Amino acid sequence: MHALRKALTATAAALVAVVGSVAVTAPASAATGCRVDYTVASQWPGGFNAAVQVTNLGDPLTSWDLRFSFGAGQTVTQLWNGTVTQTGSAVAVRNASYNGTVATNGAASFGFNGTFTGSNPVPTAFTLNGVACTGVPVVPTSTPSTSPTVTPTQSPRPTTTPTSTPTPVPSAGPVTADPARLVAEMGQGWNLGNQLEASIDGMPSETAWGNPVITGALLDRVKASGFDTVRIPVSYLGKIGAAPDYTVDRAWLTRIQQVVDLAYDRGLYVVINMHGDGYTSVSGAWLICDASGQEQIRTKYQKVWQQVATVFKDYGGRLVLESMNENFDGQYGNPTQPCYSNINAYNQVFVDTVRRTGGTNASRWLLVPGWNTNIDYTTGDYGFTIPTDQYRSSAIPAADKRIMISVHYYDPWDFAGTESGATTQWGPAVADPSRAATWGDHVHMENQLKKVHDAFVVQGYPVFLGEYGSIDKTSADPTNNRYRADYARTMVTLAKKYGVTTAYWDNGYNGVYGFGLFDRQSATVTQQGIITAITGS
Repeated sequence: MHALRKALTATAAALVAVVGSVAVTAPASAATGCRVDYTVASQWPGGFNAAVQVTNLGDPLTSWDLRFSFGAGQTVTQLWNGTVTQTGSAVAVRNASYNGTVATNGAASFGFNGTFTGSNPVPTAFTLNGVACTGVPVVPTSTPSTSPTVTPTQSPRPTTTPTSTPTPVPSAGPVTADPARLVAEMGQGWNLGNQLEASIDGMPSETAWGNPVITGALLDRVKASGFDTVRIPVSYLGKIGAAPDYTVDRAWLTRIQQVVDLAYDRGLYVVINMHGDGYTSVSGAWLICDASGQEQIRTKYQKVWQQVATVFKDYGGRLVLESMNENFDGQYGNPTQPCYSNINAYNQVFVDTVRRTGGTNASRWLLVPGWNTNIDYTTGDYGFTIPTDQYRSSAIPAADKRIMISVHYYDPWDFAGTESGATTQWGPAVADPSRAATWGDHVHMENQLKKVHDAFVVQGYPVFLGEYGSIDKTSADPTNNRYRADYARTMVTLAKKYGVTTAYWDNGYNGVYGFGLFDRQSATVTQQGIITAITGS
């Protein structure tokens, strides 16, 4: 979604990345070694956000204690995925209750917000469990008398190596082949909207539109609320370098991977896409279907997805890649040519590129939209074509599919998105007909879902309704939230009937005309009634 972002602030964030290699110790006679990736993910006058990942290159650990010192008087003000103490410039971060176990080649990560005055140099030396780091494994000359055995407490995922682009280590997690089972496993989804797709003047930043830095505590709350899938919209825009390589900024790729890990490590399905790059209204957008120079656009698109897919190629089957979001010519009328043909071409480039990176990408589910993710323009005779899948794994049976179809639903917009107090009620239980739209009721919703079922689901192509929802109009009608819950409940009920999986659009904004279900700063629920309507929790 783009039309209703609800940006609270517009503070430009300068994104810089600094990565250092350091080492760790384990008990005496154990193989030791680790790497610390310290990334300043965003910075603003007087403040910054940092993400830290510790990769264990030695024997398994059951707890960890990372220590470092700031060089310019910086102060940690908030930290997640660990506990922190700071005395002067000296900082000690210990594991949280759930991430102390780190297998060999596994990783633990935490993030924090901090303040600074003047400059913000990164720490230059780290110790883990009391021993200075060297950045390489150290094998002892003696043989340990015992070998620790560790059972990971979280779902395995790849870890990264500081090369020109993050390189994952393969992780377990098969691809679910049966479409109906996939839809059941993905269950009820939630959008981490207005974060990694947020941008200012063409430069992405997760805090650009007023939301706080994404934390594990937020994802814990999302999962505890009963959601099974997290969709993470992502923009690249000014993070893409010049031709011919179109190199994506490494720090941005790293941050994307860190956020993916926050959800993936919690056992959730994760969907990531290319979001704002195709909006004519976004500064720096370039994936424009009616622009000149389509060959260059496709080349750039291919290069970017090649880099992104390579980062995630060995993640398990709970990761789904989505080609783009709501791509169209910006005019809310019938689809036009050659714009629709160009959208189809983008989808084909996406599928071919991801498949050819290998690993799990050769068999994972890939998600593609039609015109503006509009149900009518995707199911009707307007020009949408499903990409061919010639480079997929030869192990996939010929009759099986690995392509999913992406659609969105905000009907009637009068109720769901128009920032006005005129239309505040929806559904068969409307108390005041003058406050309800004259179209887009529950019958219309069912008819739309039946269209995608008949066009795609019956052919073995799962459908992901990746956005739906309605804004808060309780300032105009105190009963509005009841109808918002009815709208969401009806959607998930009908979607289940027609074999469709869904994801609620949450832009992080709570209050007048907001879509928020959670307070992202405190990681608390703000709309329990709507969440219960969706998940039953």
